[in-house]
Amino acid sequence: MKILFIAPQPFFRVRGTPINVRNVVETLGAEGHEVDLLCYPFGEELEMPGVRIIRSAGFPGIKDVKVGPSAAKVPLDGLMFFKAWSLCRKEKYDVIHAVEESVFFAKWLAKHYKTRLIYDMDSCISDQLEYSGAVKFKPVINAIVKMEQGAIKQADFTLTVCEALSDVVRELVPEASIVQIEDAPLDDEFVANPERAATLLKEFEMEGKRIALYTGNFESYQGIELLIDAIPEVMNEFPDVCFLLVGGEPHQIEALKAQAVKNEVSESIVFTGKRPIDEMTAFMSAAEMLLSPRVKGTNTALKIYGYMQSGLPIIATDLETHTQVLNETNAYLTHANAKDYAEGLKLPLRDPSEATKRGKQSRDDVEEKYSLPRFRRQLIEAYQRFI
Repeated sequence: MKILFIAPQPFFRVRGTPINVRNVVETLGAEGHEVDLLCYPFGEELEMPGVRIIRSAGFPGIKDVKVGPSAAKVPLDGLMFFKAWSLCRKEKYDVIHAVEESVFFAKWLAKHYKTRLIYDMDSCISDQLEYSGAVKFKPVINAIVKMEQGAIKQADFTLTVCEALSDVVRELVPEASIVQIEDAPLDDEFVANPERAATLLKEFEMEGKRIALYTGNFESYQGIELLIDAIPEVMNEFPDVCFLLVGGEPHQIEALKAQAVKNEVSESIVFTGKRPIDEMTAFMSAAEMLLSPRVKGTNTALKIYGYMQSGLPIIATDLETHTQVLNETNAYLTHANAKDYAEGLKLPLRDPSEATKRGKQSRDDVEEKYSLPRFRRQLIEAYQRFI
């Protein structure tokens, strides 16, 4: 089949949706489909068999798009629509696979050009806009809900990444066809890299420390502020622990550094800034535990599956974003406040054998339920069943 895959994201970037997009289009290309991946005009170049990357036009003054809702997406999505329209006029597509908000114009293209439509619902846009505070005018939120309902009704199936999103789809359109395929780790298996880990520890002057690691973006919903407020209590009992925070924009890091100084824990925190994706296994190889202190959200973050694959103990908040895949047998779950999170951080440090047990269970669970081969198999089966 010939597939127009529309992803209103920078591609490629080391963050959730672009990583998921890569996994999907790589799978479709390897299966023998011809995939035209239409994305934003910025991002790293990738070579993927069967996949042609096409970039939409840029907009003056917009050099990038941040994670989450962004005003910059409005003109970029408008330009992406015209590029998608142009492609549909020139090419004969069998399927339009539309990610997130691109479905709002893709549904028109699919109807006009009589193609199948897949709604790749990586997040609930109306919920995201509301809880992020990006849109506070309720009639606008209600209008977006109606648009989501229309897209779900027209789609041959709606692709979701977790049970929370599937529940949203069922609530909006009870008769909808839903295919739920949880995200998967970046690779088939976790391969430790102790040599590179030792180099990184030396680079950041952390040799001999017990490393608690966070990787990901530094948006407010990730709870980095909560983590920094929890650290003083941990340091009182475990002064040899060092918190390694990988990711973040420069202005976010500066604000967090100021908070760390205020809490008198700046010596115990290392901010690396953004690092290449191929260093993540090395950072994890250097760590004793992995952190996810999220304070908002329901979607399970893609990185959680990579965390689980490492076999390290995970300390996470007990929000739905985590509890769809994590529990008290494969992680440490706490309430989303600094005091409780600090207590959660201490548990694996106090009892390493229990931490090892939960880490092993986490690795076993991801191999059984959320592996990359399973992700690929489920996606292929969904296309065969509905398309």
